[in-house]
Amino acid sequence: MKTFESWMNGTDGEPVDVAANDVALIVIDMQNGFIREEYSLGIAPTQDPFAMAVPGCVALVESARTAGVPVIYTRATNLYDHADALPRRGRALSKPAPARRMHELSADVEIIDELAPLPTEYVVDKSRPGAIYGTRLEPLLVGLGIRSVVICGVTTNICVETTAREAHARGYDTYVIADATGEAEPSRYWHALYSIEFLFGTVAMTEDVQRSWGTEVTGVPGFPLQRANVGSAALAAAV
Repeated sequence: MKTFESWMNGTDGEPVDVAANDVALIVIDMQNGFIREEYSLGIAPTQDPFAMAVPGCVALVESARTAGVPVIYTRATNLYDHADALPRRGRALSKPAPARRMHELSADVEIIDELAPLPTEYVVDKSRPGAIYGTRLEPLLVGLGIRSVVICGVTTNICVETTAREAHARGYDTYVIADATGEAEPSRYWHALYSIEFLFGTVAMTEDVQRSWGTEVTGVPGFPLQRANVGSAALAAAV
């Protein structure tokens, strides 16, 4: 049985083929509130762990546009008064309430300039971690005839993983691009990818997508988190 340790030590990180037909690129929550320090939601000491997803997402969007693959962006947002926000429960009730940001009238929810959608691309708003539950994404995928989804963005352990699980449950061939996602903590980043690879999809790299879509293969030079053949030592070194 594949365990986290054997996955970190394993040889299944070799290049993979990514679907090139009936496929869409889904860019999860690459917004000011997550990426830009001046808009920081305060969910991490710095926005650097999330910003590391930017180069990979930019490369994937460029590749998708060149290959004629539909690009769909999601935005995490709430109504102006947060009436549709998840209620706080459990231990969260004993902690200070977070600032009510990321609402539909704020600059926090806007997609970062580097990934500004084209007029012909799609933007789907969501008020929950997953991009499919309670949104127009599934009808859009059906309307476009999509059978496979390539997912990138933030955060690896929350909105990216939740969307991958939702897509898998609906029968989509699901790919999550490791060097185009970001998470506050390396441990959560690695465990999210392990969970996805274990059952919910295929963990691939930006260069896998570029090669499969017949576009220039650049990868993401210098991406800070690389799975190496050193098992748990790689996780410890990344923390």
